[in-house]
Amino acid sequence: MSDDRCRLGSDDVVIGLDLASAEHQAVVVTAAGKRLTRFRMPHTRAGLEELLRRTTPAALGRPGGARVFAFEATGHLWEAVAYVLRARGEPYVVVNPLATFRVREARQLSREKTDLTDAEQIAELCRTGLVTRTQLEARPYLALRRAWGEYARLREERARLKVLVAHQLYGLFPEFLRVWADLLQPGALAVLRTGLTHAAMAALPLTEFVAQARAHGAGHRLWRDTLAQVHRAAAQTMACPDGLDVLAREVQRAVARIDMLTAHMTAVAAEIDSMLAELEEVPSLRPIPGLGWTSVAGLLAPVGAITKYHHGRQLIKLAGTNPSRRDSGQTVGHGQRMSHRGRAGLREVLYLATISCLQHNPRIRAHDDRLIQRPDRPLPKMQALGACMNKLLLYAFAVMHRREAFQLDHDWPRTTMARVA
Repeated sequence: MSDDRCRLGSDDVVIGLDLASAEHQAVVVTAAGKRLTRFRMPHTRAGLEELLRRTTPAALGRPGGARVFAFEATGHLWEAVAYVLRARGEPYVVVNPLATFRVREARQLSREKTDLTDAEQIAELCRTGLVTRTQLEARPYLALRRAWGEYARLREERARLKVLVAHQLYGLFPEFLRVWADLLQPGALAVLRTGLTHAAMAALPLTEFVAQARAHGAGHRLWRDTLAQVHRAAAQTMACPDGLDVLAREVQRAVARIDMLTAHMTAVAAEIDSMLAELEEVPSLRPIPGLGWTSVAGLLAPVGAITKYHHGRQLIKLAGTNPSRRDSGQTVGHGQRMSHRGRAGLREVLYLATISCLQHNPRIRAHDDRLIQRPDRPLPKMQALGACMNKLLLYAFAVMHRREAFQLDHDWPRTTMARVA
């Protein structure tokens, strides 16, 4: 947010809030840092109404002043409070929790923590202007962020179940993993849905085994040669035959959960696709070679509206991929590692998108080759990959802000990619 919101007059007050799920701690201080009052209120609509009533400048004996609220970005709580304040037209600022933690330790020289000291520290950070520019996102971007979060959690849960099935197959039918390295292939899932042990597979004629597998194929085409390879491996496996019925049923139930998660992911993906059609930045991002719909959604969900950014390096800092030096006295750090102080979800999506762009985007690939092969201080492979991640973010910022499609032969000036006047 703009710095002028923290420029306080002599009669203005700052309300520092330490948010919690049950009760909030409020501390009201003047522009000079003098504490006027403190109180607690419940996290309800009535509690927020009480907060607005008790912190009016007139009620505090400052009829000519204004007020500004300050709080940390604490989970989902700050969004509810920010929504009420925005609806009432009340100004608010958001404080980085890390700043509260560091400054509190520096002032107190101890690890003591209370709600009152946190609220006082938040008010002090607002009074001195050490706040972030974070504001509540517009509805389309907030909906995309929540839908993408659900999709990422479903994908993570499916990956966990995939690992579980692979581990159980080591005892049930280890040769199965030699036929299908990826257990999410339609053929692998169809065979596992049958719930057959390797002995039951070997006892069936090939024709009947193929028929049972295709009956559980969920409409996908299954190759007979691959199924015949599994059938032969079932007759020659070295797995212990004792107690495999229970293990086979566990794998069958795990595959049923994988199918359910896949269906949910398909539904959420359709919702995300409809949300992307409403955003102005999407037509500029999608033409970038190497970016699919998951990369576009994964980038826009944490970034939000591009209009609130004025510099391409702000996206780099948001992702936590900015270089960070570590020097102390005569000890000089070798290389510059990523700060990793940004959003880990954005960094993960950016990493996977850059890997894809190195294969399909000639400009990103040429930038990577230049960094690795330059005669003066060539970068190792992983450091060059990190630089390409930042380059991709700069390209994304440029095309989204200019509302232009990405062109491989376009000459992007450094001032256009990095900064907007």
